[in-house]
Amino acid sequence: MTRAAIEFETLANAVLAAGGEADPSELHGFVCGVLAAGTTPDKSRWQKELGALLELDAVPADLNRDFLQLAQESELRLQDSDFDFQLLLSEDEDIGARTLALGHWCQGFLHGFGVGAHRGELQPTSKEALRDIGAIAQVDAEGAEQTEEAENQLLELQEYVRVAVLNIFTEVRGKKTGPTVH
Repeated sequence: MTRAAIEFETLANAVLAAGGEADPSELHGFVCGVLAAGTTPDKSRWQKELGALLELDAVPADLNRDFLQLAQESELRLQDSDFDFQLLLSEDEDIGARTLALGHWCQGFLHGFGVGAHRGELQPTSKEALRDIGAIAQVDAEGAEQTEEAENQLLELQEYVRVAVLNIFTEVRGKKTGPTVH
């Protein structure tokens, strides 16, 4: 089992145990959306946002800890100049489950971007990417066939979303920090 699969399962189990209403892909998308909007919440705001997202009055300490760790690691990966940021998705063998996870990730990202309340005008490429992510969020995984072509298409969509998120994050964060001095 890969590190990502273990992280996915751990988070899924913690959400399930707490009675939450989101999967790990949606949580990761949410975190990345908030960060891509240019917001870096403190611990208490992250906990408040997590409770609202999961529709929980109180967030168990272990889930809160795992979520905060996910948020910190996500921010580091989004900022990493090696571009090793990856979407946290199910590694299920069923293509329908993986397609649905990508849709949930995109839903979470859009929700988080809205919660992050980006102010300002985005470049046309970022606006288009947000529209595309919105379309991917509407994916219908029913009837997804386990074919090599479908696998390749899903991988292409995942890579598109990954690069689009990196570009949006870089654009928004670049505006906040100003030009780089060499």
